[in-house]
Amino acid sequence: MNRPSSISDAIASAEWDAIAKMIATTSTGIEGKSPASRRLRTKAGLVKMILVNKLGGFNGNDSIDMALFISSFKTIRAIEQEYDENKVKKREFVTLLKLLLHKFGKQKLKVRKRLDMLNEFDRMKGVVENGNGTL
Repeated sequence: MNRPSSISDAIASAEWDAIAKMIATTSTGIEGKSPASRRLRTKAGLVKMILVNKLGGFNGNDSIDMALFISSFKTIRAIEQEYDENKVKKREFVTLLKLLLHKFGKQKLKVRKRLDMLNEFDRMKGVVENGNGTL
């Protein structure tokens, strides 16, 4: 059995369910009762909940939707900036999110184009209506 050479390689080769469990059990590290800390804690909790739900049943098939990749990148960058602004010292959650981006980067990107999808549906519609032809 080959052991991964780094933690980023270990996460890149991990199953999506295992990553979802890691995210669920990792503390956000945000302490304090200031309004900024509460707001950041709430935002990090929402990101955590969304990622756990999204990745828990995720079947990547070595590909990821481009919209998910871009929105994840922007969200993680914004959270990291807020961690910096609030001077949060315990950054394990942000580190795990960056490692998740590394895993996303190893996947093939899928782009959904509405026009291509409509053309495909039109082609299928013709096959079904005529009863002959190839897909």
